[in-house]
Amino acid sequence: MTTPYHVKLSPTAQQQIKALAVKHQKIIIKLIEALAINPRPPGNQKIEGMNGLYSEKVNNHRLVYKIEDQEVLILLVK
Repeated sequence: MTTPYHVKLSPTAQQQIKALAVKHQKIIIKLIEALAINPRPPGNQKIEGMNGLYSEKVNNHRLVYKIEDQEVLILLVK
């Protein structure tokens, strides 16, 4: 199955995900998979003053990402 959006992880985001406990990694991965289908789900926040940047919160973690054409670039996981 192909998704409408291609998701790429920045090197920083990859390192931050790897540093999480496995339980939290699975939650973040599910969120990333969902963003590949709909990068603008209900409840996500556009970051004011930052062109094309969005933020999605899950548990105690925040995902910062950019949407460009048919691509979602995961920049940060904090």
